Amino acid sequence: MIKPPEWKNPDDLITLAEGPNQPPLPEGGIPTQKVPGWIRWPIRAIMLPFVLLDLAAQRLVRFFFRTPYKSAGHCYQRGNCCYYIVIPTPTNWMRRLYYFWNTEINGFYPRHPEPMDVDGDTVMIMGCRYLQNDGRCGHHRLRPSVCREWPRIEIFGRPQRLKGCGFKAIPRDKDFDPYGIEKRSIKNKLNIIK
Repeated sequence: MIKPPEWKNPDDLITLAEGPNQPPLPEGGIPTQKVPGWIRWPIRAIMLPFVLLDLAAQRLVRFFFRTPYKSAGHCYQRGNCCYYIVIPTPTNWMRRLYYFWNTEINGFYPRHPEPMDVDGDTVMIMGCRYLQNDGRCGHHRLRPSVCREWPRIEIFGRPQRLKGCGFKAIPRDKDFDPYGIEKRSIKNKLNIIK
């Protein structure tokens, strides 16, 4: 077995991702989930209406409160949004529960055993075990809300896009670009365009 290349910070991870192949798996491969599938899948199916209701409520709010940007383009199915899922480091009981939910129910796994500092926040870099080799989701119908709402355009704040994903954020008013995303490129460690 070939040992995956070392990476100790997000810049190393992005350098690996810019190659033609998927980024390396964690040492020892994708960890197995402790919660069996016969428990995971019914929980995800039961939670799906709540996920869809949450997304519908977000759309309703965006209907009345227009975001300064609109989304354009389409997904190129490169899988980068599935390779680099960023969640808070599990430091208190609520974040531990969130981490457990994402690893055991949603199917994410830590790409790196240690938390990383990304743009001033200590986070875990996760990957999705359901990403197929061709860049498509293996469980698209039951995907979690973090996947359904990406790429994200906030009502207040900069839009979040991954470079090369196929989506762009375009100002609704061509004379008003509150964050100047059309004029300048913001450099950050995970190449998320904010």
